[in-house]
Amino acid sequence: MYFAFSLPEFSLQFLAVLVMLAILSILIIVHECGHFFVARLFGFQTPIFGFGLPFFGPSWTLGRRWGTEFRLHALLIGGYVAIPELGDESAAVQSFGVELQPFRKFPIWQRMLVAFAGPAFNILFAYLVMIMMLLVLGEPTQQTTVFSLIKENPIAAQAGIKPEDQILNINGQYVDSPSGAVKLISGHKNEKVIIEVKRNVNGQSQTVSIPVVTNNDGKVGMALVGKGPITYHKNESDYSNIAFSAAEKLWKLSVAMVDALGQLFSGLYANIAHGGKNAAGQAVPGFQDIHGVLAIIKIGADIARQNWSQLFFFTVLISLDLAIVNLVPWPGLDGSHIAFMAFEAVRGKPMHERAQGEIIKWGFVSLLLLMALIMVNDITALITGKLDLKQNSSDKENEKKIKDEVKPKFSIPAERKP
Repeated sequence: MYFAFSLPEFSLQFLAVLVMLAILSILIIVHECGHFFVARLFGFQTPIFGFGLPFFGPSWTLGRRWGTEFRLHALLIGGYVAIPELGDESAAVQSFGVELQPFRKFPIWQRMLVAFAGPAFNILFAYLVMIMMLLVLGEPTQQTTVFSLIKENPIAAQAGIKPEDQILNINGQYVDSPSGAVKLISGHKNEKVIIEVKRNVNGQSQTVSIPVVTNNDGKVGMALVGKGPITYHKNESDYSNIAFSAAEKLWKLSVAMVDALGQLFSGLYANIAHGGKNAAGQAVPGFQDIHGVLAIIKIGADIARQNWSQLFFFTVLISLDLAIVNLVPWPGLDGSHIAFMAFEAVRGKPMHERAQGEIIKWGFVSLLLLMALIMVNDITALITGKLDLKQNSSDKENEKKIKDEVKPKFSIPAERKP
């Protein structure tokens, strides 16, 4: 009989998948803890806090405290907290065999905070992981390479900078990412800067210092890109600087992820209205590019096998992703609760129950269809090898993505044109 994997390799892959499932479960529990703690603070009912997925196998009651029954489910993936006074969840809660107290009417601002607390805890958790990463491993860095030179601004080309040059430092300051290089160069307008690059000459690596005078905008005419795996540069800064740096990096990641989500939505619209191309006739992301839990587990497991230290950065990305996606005003997500409450605040009274019920019903149907699509995409990608991290991280694939103006999934977000 033929086996594709040796036993040690299979065991390593299995362990990596378990690690990713554990990380996802922790992030979901953190999310639910946000809802739970803020709800308890304001006096909302929280009849059930479950660890794992309900309706799949048996469950066990761990105990009762603060008016909450803590349950452990056989399928120990993720978790949930029931807050019936936040929305129409009474029927669902009663199906668990739990008696509810008479409902209280809470102010809109309190209900909004309870709904927002889940994403907020994911953001806070991502921030704490980022600080831990900076303290233990250092700054996440990526090789900053000149992808191309801008014809409209020939300063860099005339100075002797070439495509594929790796930028090491600028005016003696270490370059940790394309955005870092942009920041260092753009801070010197109409001034000379010394760019130290490493290049391959006849198979040998050479380091060259090149003086360049920037234009009025602090640009020199080169497009930069992050290439290769993420590595870490030890940071000797004090705790306050590290805390500030973590917040800055988290903000940049959040902006990049919101922008990517916007591109995905605009791409989906273009697929429906314009056959998958934007106004310039370029291909855009489509329904086939939407992926979910299986893709996350596969990519995360590959990262864990290749370099466990990158799980810090990957955990930050997934925690931020949970926060951002849950704030989308789609029925079933936290954003829908916030949207309904915002409508109530503007209108002065809640939306009519029938109208809200119809929105929730059809939103839930569309969410189920989306989940089915995501599952098909994930399985197809697994079978075809689309999620193979080694393939996606190759230089050839990265160059194709840049030319198609699609951001690499795991590169540090950056402006690319100093």
